[in-house]
Amino acid sequence: MQELSAVESRYKDTPILDYINKVQTDVVTAALAGGTYASLPVLSIAAPFSRTALFPAGQVRIKDVAGLYIYDNTLEAVVLTGAEVRAYLEYSAKYFVTLAPGAPVDPATISDPAVPDYNYDTLSGIEYDIDISKPVGQRITRLVHPGTTTPVGDAEQFVVAVNNYRRSGGGNFPGIVKTQVYNAQQEIRQLLIDWAQAKGAIDPADFFTPNWRLVREGTPVF
Repeated sequence: MQELSAVESRYKDTPILDYINKVQTDVVTAALAGGTYASLPVLSIAAPFSRTALFPAGQVRIKDVAGLYIYDNTLEAVVLTGAEVRAYLEYSAKYFVTLAPGAPVDPATISDPAVPDYNYDTLSGIEYDIDISKPVGQRITRLVHPGTTTPVGDAEQFVVAVNNYRRSGGGNFPGIVKTQVYNAQQEIRQLLIDWAQAKGAIDPADFFTPNWRLVREGTPVF
């Protein structure tokens, strides 16, 4: 297995965060199969908790997974509209400082020191651009269905996998404090371990789907 690092996860879509989102998506999708919400797309939320998290090449140990997911959060899911998803992403995008097109970009200073890394959420299951040259609240310049140019409609509905801390209001993200459609009281860290043990390997080919990027006037920052 190749090495997976979280060092760039704050400003680039990286496999190691997609691993969290893949596991959360799979668990929620399986739990809701055949029920009221089975027809809705499942999105997933993950944050870069640790800049030093690393899955080494070769054998991944339980402590490596624990180093990626450092909190005892459990997995829940709620239903959000497209408009709520956009508002959620706009709120998350306040993590970044405003950088005009052409201004130098330094990963060390790209984020607002007042916003902790664990309050920068990324979403899987949709594709979006964050324009860091624009003011906070106007940064989600592209929000489309995966592999298409079809915009996410305001009234569309999505199941969103999220940890219990965020769902209960931690970080004050908008729209996420709702009645759960899934809440089996399962620790996310354990779910990550279980998935890896069942697969026998953590291979990015199984879960890495780049779906978000930072841009300035449509030009990728990285």
